[in-house]
Amino acid sequence: MDREPSNRITMNSEIAKIVDGENMPSPPTIAAKLLDLVNQPDARIADITKVISADPKLSAKLIDYCNSPIVASARTVGSLQQAIPLLGMRTLRLLSLSFSLMDTQGQSGFPYEEFWRRSLGTAIAAKLIAKQAEQNADESFLLGLVFNIGAMGIGSAYSDELALRFEPDELLDKLSTEVERDICGADRYEVGGCLLEKWNFPAPMIEVLKTYDAESPDLPSKLFSVSQQVGKLLLSAEPEDREIVGVRKAAGEMLGVQDEQFDTLFDAMIAEWKGYETLFNFESIAFDSIKDLEARAKESMVQISLGMERTIREMSEQQHELRQMALLDSLTQLKNRSAFDAEVFQLSNQFRRQSQSFGLIIADIDHFKIFNDTYGHAAGDDVLREVAACLKRNCRQYDTVYRFGGEEFVVLVGNCDYESTLKVAERLRNAIETLQVDFGGNKLCVTTSLGVCWVDRGRHDNFNSLFEKADASLYEAKRKGRNNCVAITASSTHHSVIDAAGSHPTAQAPIGATATVVSPGQ
Repeated sequence: MDREPSNRITMNSEIAKIVDGENMPSPPTIAAKLLDLVNQPDARIADITKVISADPKLSAKLIDYCNSPIVASARTVGSLQQAIPLLGMRTLRLLSLSFSLMDTQGQSGFPYEEFWRRSLGTAIAAKLIAKQAEQNADESFLLGLVFNIGAMGIGSAYSDELALRFEPDELLDKLSTEVERDICGADRYEVGGCLLEKWNFPAPMIEVLKTYDAESPDLPSKLFSVSQQVGKLLLSAEPEDREIVGVRKAAGEMLGVQDEQFDTLFDAMIAEWKGYETLFNFESIAFDSIKDLEARAKESMVQISLGMERTIREMSEQQHELRQMALLDSLTQLKNRSAFDAEVFQLSNQFRRQSQSFGLIIADIDHFKIFNDTYGHAAGDDVLREVAACLKRNCRQYDTVYRFGGEEFVVLVGNCDYESTLKVAERLRNAIETLQVDFGGNKLCVTTSLGVCWVDRGRHDNFNSLFEKADASLYEAKRKGRNNCVAITASSTHHSVIDAAGSHPTAQAPIGATATVVSPGQ
């Protein structure tokens, strides 16, 4: 509901401030004179002609109107005298008044031109709907034109406050009756009724505006409720399909207009609007029929849907990229601890299901703290980057290298027997030993200690226990002097070191003979 009738106020102080305020634009002088004549049933056509003739701009506009497709005159009208008999006394009075009122402008930041453009849309809709409902079409046109005049009054009087709430190009869309009451305690229809009283509009028109209620069952309220909705749809740049359906539904429920009648009515409104466009230099509409408008709305929905799909896809890709970035170590560009935690349990379980042997290698840079303490953290960062790149270069394509934390790296070697796992570990150790990291004119030499846990045919109960074994092997490699590899199998119960590098533990081998030290140069 646009407003509660019980809240209706007449001329309280706030409304008086708007109606009589210095910011309230007044109708042109000629409009005031025409209003006097409209209220005089016995006014002579000569009196009206005299008033209109005093305004060349209005006279020219009436002549152009007579020559437009709206009137569709069989002959060209070249003078006001020729226009008068064509239009008739009553239409001439109301139409000339309507045209002159549309010159009402103010000095505030209110968008007057767009306001009158939208008001004309409502007026055209009101005229043709009234004709359909067998009401007075000319009076409905005039009343439709000024039906929201109260919004102009409120917008002009409270322009500064509204400028703080809304951008100029969104004011007409967001200035609702609720906002109006919040600002001045009255809505556009109450203010509009008082304005029409001040301007000496006919009393029946004032009464329709003052008693307007969008949900009222009375015909004038229903007629102008639908007219405003249809007028808005008529000027919509890109209406949604649901908007069209909603206006159709309102016309059917309130006025009994069937879909086929609505199509005919709306197409007539489009044709009439196109006639008015040139008269007032208003922005034209881009469609030629209701079917064209509906097709555009459906196409717009398709484009919106495609756009949403594209946006969702792009967002999904961005999220994937962000997830991948979150799993990368920013310094070394290796997978990080988070990636390790997310992947290795699943991979080790996969190896177990497929009965695939694999190895877990932990590599730790020897005496890494010396690089930081002697040359600074930038040198330590360079060492980490070079070691990471070296590990990546010397692993097989299907092995995975992680920076586990600090100077510690983890390599997961899949589909690899015991001897091959040892060879991978020794290849990594040897490759790093030959590294020379350039930093500040110095060549930094790096070595690593590696602990290996090999899992026969993927058989293990708990990945954490495998990691503990590999970590214990690393500790053993450190204890043995660093820069070497110590390997152990998942089936062993303790860590013993044997000298037979690369030998495969067999069923006959002692349980203790399942750890191996591979020393440099071996």
